[in-house]
Amino acid sequence: MKKIILACAFTSLSISGFVQGEEYPQNPILRPLTLTDGTVQISGAYSYGEQHNGDSKKNINANMSYGLTDDLQIGLEGLTYSLFENSNTGLEFAINAGLRGFHESDDDLVGNSLGYGVSIFGKQIINNNLAITFGTGYTFWNEEHLGNKTENTYSVGVMTNIAKDFTLSANYTFRDLHDFQQDHANTVVLGLNNALTANLDIGLTLQYSDFEEHRGDIAFHETPETTVGLYARWRF
Repeated sequence: MKKIILACAFTSLSISGFVQGEEYPQNPILRPLTLTDGTVQISGAYSYGEQHNGDSKKNINANMSYGLTDDLQIGLEGLTYSLFENSNTGLEFAINAGLRGFHESDDDLVGNSLGYGVSIFGKQIINNNLAITFGTGYTFWNEEHLGNKTENTYSVGVMTNIAKDFTLSANYTFRDLHDFQQDHANTVVLGLNNALTANLDIGLTLQYSDFEEHRGDIAFHETPETTVGLYARWRF
């Protein structure tokens, strides 16, 4: 059984150019939800996960995005558009549409699964060292052989600078599942980001998930219960 872990759990990117370093803050809390005009973002991540059945899973993920305008970016994660940004209140909203994940199975009766959907997310900046994040989304899972499935997600999180250039984040997501054997699942992600420069980040993520998809008594498309990830982000 093979599974590609959703890259968005570990590689949420914020990338700017060498010339644009002053415009795109080094402080992750102050970064906008979309890339600035003409900015390219490239990232890579490595993750190691332990699944519910005791098997381990290793993944290498990569992503690239481009700021078409200050409010619109395109990339492997889809299209993201900034709906609202108020510099006085620190409140921001954006919408994204695109791929949500791909599950590959060795079982010919199960087949592969492709997820795509739309989400609205936002951030409330409290001060230069603290922000609240939140979002909701809808995902349609197109199954190769099984019945198609859907889910609604609801997320809330916090970001805080714990030292110079070090940002700690925590995020909780509730998955409201439809046509799965589970009717819901929970995901918790902790992250530590080190902004080495305005153009380069490295970081560590820890994730827990209680999602485990079954067909009868056979587990498949399984999300690792615990996952450790390392990532790097480059801006130009």
